[in-house]
Amino acid sequence: MSPLGTRLYRTLMLRLSGLVLLFLCANSMAAQARPPIPVGINLRPITPYDRQLAFADAMKMASEWRYEDEGSLPPVRQVGKNGGKPPPVADIVPLDQDGWPRPSRGRTVSCHLFIGMRGKIPAGQYVVTWEGKGTLEFRGHIGIVSTEPNRLVVEVNGVNGGQPGIALSDVDLTDPIRDIHVWLPALEEACSYFQPAFLDRLRPFSVLRFYPWMRIYTSSGRWIERSTMDWARQGTTEGVALEYMVELANELAADPWFCIPHTADDDYVRRFASYVRDTLHPPAKVYVEFSNETWNTDFAAGRWAREQSQLLGVPAMHVVAERAGQVFDLWREVFGAKAGRVVRVVGVQLHNPGIASVLTRELDGNYDALALGTYFGARADTDDVSVDSTAEELLAAAALNLEQAVLPRIEDHQSQVDALTAQLGRPIRLITYEGGPSIVARSPGGGLGFDATIACHNLPAMYDVYRALIDGARARGVDLFVGYDFCGARTTSDTYSVLESLTDPLASSPKYRALVFGWESRGQ
Repeated sequence: MSPLGTRLYRTLMLRLSGLVLLFLCANSMAAQARPPIPVGINLRPITPYDRQLAFADAMKMASEWRYEDEGSLPPVRQVGKNGGKPPPVADIVPLDQDGWPRPSRGRTVSCHLFIGMRGKIPAGQYVVTWEGKGTLEFRGHIGIVSTEPNRLVVEVNGVNGGQPGIALSDVDLTDPIRDIHVWLPALEEACSYFQPAFLDRLRPFSVLRFYPWMRIYTSSGRWIERSTMDWARQGTTEGVALEYMVELANELAADPWFCIPHTADDDYVRRFASYVRDTLHPPAKVYVEFSNETWNTDFAAGRWAREQSQLLGVPAMHVVAERAGQVFDLWREVFGAKAGRVVRVVGVQLHNPGIASVLTRELDGNYDALALGTYFGARADTDDVSVDSTAEELLAAAALNLEQAVLPRIEDHQSQVDALTAQLGRPIRLITYEGGPSIVARSPGGGLGFDATIACHNLPAMYDVYRALIDGARARGVDLFVGYDFCGARTTSDTYSVLESLTDPLASSPKYRALVFGWESRGQ
C-alpha cells in the first residue's frame, strides 16, 4: 500500500472505531428505551446448489433432468447475466404437467442433489419413495439399508459415496416413474414441508421477502403456468409455489413480502391476492411490491420499462408507476374491507432520490411505504482499496462509505417521507427492501482480492459495522430493516449471504448475529 494509502487506512480504522463506539452507545441506550427494529430477510432462489436446504423433501431442490448419454456429471453452475445457454432442443427431457420425466424409450435420465456441498450435506438415513414402474437408482450413498417395492432407504454421510442424485432407467412409458420423494434424515413423517434447521434460522425474522424465491424475471406471469406444490421441483423458471410461501409465513408467524412480476396479467394478480387473502394467518400484513429495482436495466423489469418507455414516448418511471398502481388497486380490491392488511411498497433507489420523487408523484398517494436498498461497500474504482488490500482495510473503507454515502442518503429519503406524510395526511413508512455489506472480488476498477473479500465478511468487526447500518437507519426513520440475503455459498461475485450454511456456528457468523440482534428468541 502507498504511504497515502497507509495514512488513509489508519484514518479509516479510526473512523471504524468511532462507528463501533457510536453503535455500542446507541445500542445501550436503545436497549433501555425500546425494542430493536423489526428485521426481515430475502430468501435465495431454490437451486441444486442451495445451501439453505429449505425443504424436508430434497427432490424439491434437485437439478433439471438430463439424459445420461449426454453425460452424468453435475451441470456447470450458470453464471453471468444470461445464465448460460439452454441445451439443444433434441436433448431436452420431455416432462409431464408436474415436471416428472418421460424419457425416450431405452434412455436413462438423471438429476443431481446437493451440488458442491460435500461436507455440508445432512448425514443419516434418506428414505426414497416413488410411484410407477422402472428402475430407480439413488447415487451418492455409502450403503443400502433396506429395499422394498417403490421404497429405498440409504445411508448418506455427506462426504463419501460421490455426487448424490437420482437415475431412472427402463422406465415403463405406460406407468412411468413419478412422484419421487427424497426425505432428509428422520423427516419422512415430519409435519412441516420445511426442514427444521431452515425454520430455526429464520425464526428471528418477522418479514420474509420472496423476491428471489419467486423468480420474477423469468416467471410467465400467467396463473395457469405457475408452479404448484405438486411440481417435481421448485427451482424452475416459475419459482416456488405460492402455497409454499404462504405456508412458510404461516409457520413462522411472519409477514410475507411478494414482488409481482412485470409480466403478470390482471388474472394472475387477482388469483394470487385471493389465495393470500384466504390462507395467510389473519394478523399478518402482506407487503406488495411491483417487481424489483425497476430502474435497473441489468434486470428484465428495468429493460421492459425502458422498452415500453421508448414505445410509448413516456418516461420509464411513468410506465412503472402506472402498472404498479394497477397492481396495488387489484390487491386492495381483492382484500376489500381488509385492505388495510396490504402494505403497498414503492421500491426506490438510495443514491437517486429523484426516482422516489417521480414514482410518488405518478402514483398520487397510491402507496404506503418507500423501500430502499441500503448497501455499504468498498470498490477499487471509488475507494483507496485494491486487489492487494487486506480484509481489515476493505471493512474500514466500507465503514467510511456507510458514514459518508449511505446514512446521509437514508436521511434524504426520510425528508421525502416526512413531506409525503404531511401532504397525504397519513403516515408513509420508510423501510429497506435489501441491505448489508457489498464487498465482492469481481468489482469495478480492477477488482479486489478474493481471499480478502471472503475473510472481510467474517471479521468480528463486521458485526459492529452492520449494526451501525441498522441502528443508523433506524435513527433516520427506517422502521423495518430487510437484509440480503439468507444462506448460500460466497463467490467472487456474490458474498451477500448472512450464513454460508445452516450449520455455521453463530459465533463466527457476524452478519447473521447483527441482523437478528434482540430477536434471537422470536418464535421460540
